Amino acid sequence: MTLLPVIGRELRAQARQRFTFTLRELGVLGLLACGFFFSADSSLPQNIVGLRLFHTMHLTLFFTIWILVPLSAADCISRERREGTLGLLFLTPLKATDIVVAKSVAHGLRAGTLLVAILPVLTIPFLMGGVSWQLATIAALTNFSAVCWALAGALVASAGTRSGLRAMVGAIVFSLCGMLGFMITAGYLAIFRVGNTGFGLFNWMSHLDEAAVIGAAFAGIANANIPTNALRVFSGPLLPVMFEVAALSLLVLLLAVFFAAWQIRRTWREAPPPLWVQGVQRTFFTPVIWKKSFRRWMRWTLNRNPIGWLERRTWTGRLVTWAWFAIIISIYSAALSDNNFFQHSSTTQTTMAWLMMGSIAASVAGSFRRERESGVLELLLVAPMTTGQIIGGRLRGLWVQFLPAVAVLLGIWWYFAQIFRDVEEYPKIFFFAGTFLTLPVIGLYFSVRCRSYIGAFLLTLIFSLFTPYVLLMMVSLFRQLAGLELEMYATLHGFWAGAVFFQLVFAAWFGVLLYRRLDKRDFPMERALA
Repeated sequence: MTLLPVIGRELRAQARQRFTFTLRELGVLGLLACGFFFSADSSLPQNIVGLRLFHTMHLTLFFTIWILVPLSAADCISRERREGTLGLLFLTPLKATDIVVAKSVAHGLRAGTLLVAILPVLTIPFLMGGVSWQLATIAALTNFSAVCWALAGALVASAGTRSGLRAMVGAIVFSLCGMLGFMITAGYLAIFRVGNTGFGLFNWMSHLDEAAVIGAAFAGIANANIPTNALRVFSGPLLPVMFEVAALSLLVLLLAVFFAAWQIRRTWREAPPPLWVQGVQRTFFTPVIWKKSFRRWMRWTLNRNPIGWLERRTWTGRLVTWAWFAIIISIYSAALSDNNFFQHSSTTQTTMAWLMMGSIAASVAGSFRRERESGVLELLLVAPMTTGQIIGGRLRGLWVQFLPAVAVLLGIWWYFAQIFRDVEEYPKIFFFAGTFLTLPVIGLYFSVRCRSYIGAFLLTLIFSLFTPYVLLMMVSLFRQLAGLELEMYATLHGFWAGAVFFQLVFAAWFGVLLYRRLDKRDFPMERALA
């Protein structure tokens, strides 16, 4: 049987990757951090502490699956296209279905090792009491279903492109749609089985909100009282429902495997884009007006900052700049027409800021990776430019790329804070301004240091956003244990100022390491070719 050697080859390839072990470490550290911060809350009754801790850990694991599984499996087929090995696989007796099945089995087992690694941590709420075996089984089946849906989205996204970045973006989009589909499906099955509600052809939409809430309760992201009370009472009747949801999720994964195989059979040969794709590119992505001004501006950018010009020479790089600008303008235009916007303006602006920082991290983590793969980085290092000029030029290019959107967001945010005299918003604005300055420095180091884009992206997020927050939370916890209480205003300003301080320290340290690595020509691509 030709399938088993291919599965063994994929498993050996995954075992040689450092990220396979980092994936387990991140899962365990995330649950341990979740338990650490949960232990600081002493206001819960003793009889439900174990159950609420189990709910919190289950929620953390659920979101971890939807983030890490699509990112880890998104480049599994597109990498074969880029390296030219997909055509070689078709010279063997293998079929497209065999290739996709081998990829899905290898990455499914990789995700399974994450679930196995966190089992010792999940025994803590069991020892504290209050968690029944039915509730634990429901949580296990929920996470298994999440792995199936997330892996299905990654396979479909990876089979349709040869670009690693596009595959990852597509995997995240498909996975978010899969998460919504999982919740609605689980909710409908629960209503049908437990609530004894029949659905007609025209009345199923009336139960959509109810199904979404119940599905969110399975995932643990609905109201905290739902997992504690409702699922605890109905865990027995809901157990068959979750077996049905798990079977349906496995069916969705099988359908995704066959769809990805069909797509590979259709597009594995290198061919020019279809005529309709070429027409779309000519219509929407080719300069039509002000061509002379555009060429003059690009020539001026090239002469002034050739390293930063590499980020904006393509239409995709320029699209990132103005897409976020257009999104923020559109959101503010729609939100300002809502009378209730100013009651929730802080939440809306904070969410937009976090999403933008995530987009900047995604761009920065893949910045020098493209140059490493194409060999341009080695040419830059032997060009008549110093290492400092290369780093400075790329940093200026990244800052200018996102400056319009960040300036509009923080400027309007500061203006609203001035009008309503909301002093609690100033520290947040200061924090995101500091993040905008320090995140590119940290991300550039990991784009040179890490062989994998996923590892570079996750480490950028960890050291620029997550680690400063955790360190400040630990400082706040120790201050509370020591009995030191400050005014709310001083505490809030000190918290965000401390986060920016840690970001500056990390940026200075990783900036020095980045300079040393580029100066010594020490990056993964060179070691791989040696």
